[in-house]
Amino acid sequence: MAIALAPLGIIDKIAGYNRPVDELTLNLLIASVLSNVLGILTVISALAFLFYFIIGAVNWITSAGDPKKLETSRTMLTNAFIGIIITAVAYPIIFVIGQILGIPILDPKTLIDQLVFS
Repeated sequence: MAIALAPLGIIDKIAGYNRPVDELTLNLLIASVLSNVLGILTVISALAFLFYFIIGAVNWITSAGDPKKLETSRTMLTNAFIGIIITAVAYPIIFVIGQILGIPILDPKTLIDQLVFS
């Protein structure tokens, strides 16, 4: 264990590591990763909505009255709207569930602190 806590010498100056990772740093790292993942998933959802909406709209315009193509386009547009509505409604629903249960689900740092330190 003494070797693990020994100064790193030149590596310390290059990489900037001057202390071992403690629980607080690890909790902040986990909270940051969770927040970033939620943000990235939200952006991916918005981009998927845009992609499906544009493709569905272009298919609708180029269907030339073909009922099968119109139905396919309508399905794509409907699915795009359902997906973005689910994404938009998920955060408030999760917040309400967290409030009812007394758990800060949308605040990962506080949640991790409660789980680790209690």
